[in-house]
Amino acid sequence: MQSVVISALIVWVLFFNQLLAKTVVRVGAYQFPPYIELEHGLAKGFTVELIRQLNRMQQDYQFELVLTTPIRRHQDYQQGLFDAIFFEDPYWGWVQRGIEIDHSPAFAKDDEVFIALASNAHSQQWFDDIHDKTIAGILGYHYRITNYETDPELLATKYHMTLVNDHQASIELVLKQRTDTAIVTRSFFHQYLRSNPESSDKIIISDRVDQSYQHQLLINPEHGLAIETLYQWVLQILQQEQLSHKLHHYGLTQLPEVTEH
Repeated sequence: MQSVVISALIVWVLFFNQLLAKTVVRVGAYQFPPYIELEHGLAKGFTVELIRQLNRMQQDYQFELVLTTPIRRHQDYQQGLFDAIFFEDPYWGWVQRGIEIDHSPAFAKDDEVFIALASNAHSQQWFDDIHDKTIAGILGYHYRITNYETDPELLATKYHMTLVNDHQASIELVLKQRTDTAIVTRSFFHQYLRSNPESSDKIIISDRVDQSYQHQLLINPEHGLAIETLYQWVLQILQQEQLSHKLHHYGLTQLPEVTEH
């Protein structure tokens, strides 16, 4: 019995020392399906899966998820609450604020599109002029149609925008005729229709794109992990059949490797 206890202690000490030897990479994430989805306080999505796979493929770094919000993420990063953020773009407020952060080449593409009730929007021409229509969007998100403004008061008065906390709420506002249109990511809309097929005939999706996401990896330049290394690891992970299938499943496009940036 004593030998079993000693063996267990040795294993525990070795495991603990291994954890101490690893450099922690805290990955900021906010509600942004299908990359991060929060259900009953638990996070799931592509970012969670990437973190899991990053921890499996190497032994030097321990990746950990840190939850933030779209509005708070820049401040949280500057306060040192997290080191990196995935499925992001440096022009989503980082460059504008003069924040020092390294970024990878884009590795995946998604689009933001407009949706409306099919009973109201009888053709694609309906989406040609959005400025006279009420719009649902996400609090803290940057939209091209609003010149990337995020101030809620300005968005409400100048752009007739109602701000909610997630894409599902935006879609429901359209279905309940509380707004004319909503801006949603193509990936989430695909996901929503799979869970709610009865809505597929009720909603029309625009050919018009508000903006295309060029998803990148961002990391603090003072962190020990180089952005080039992180980029290569993520590319390797996305070659896995399971992850590649998920990208295709949600209508995302994986972009070719960039060897220099």
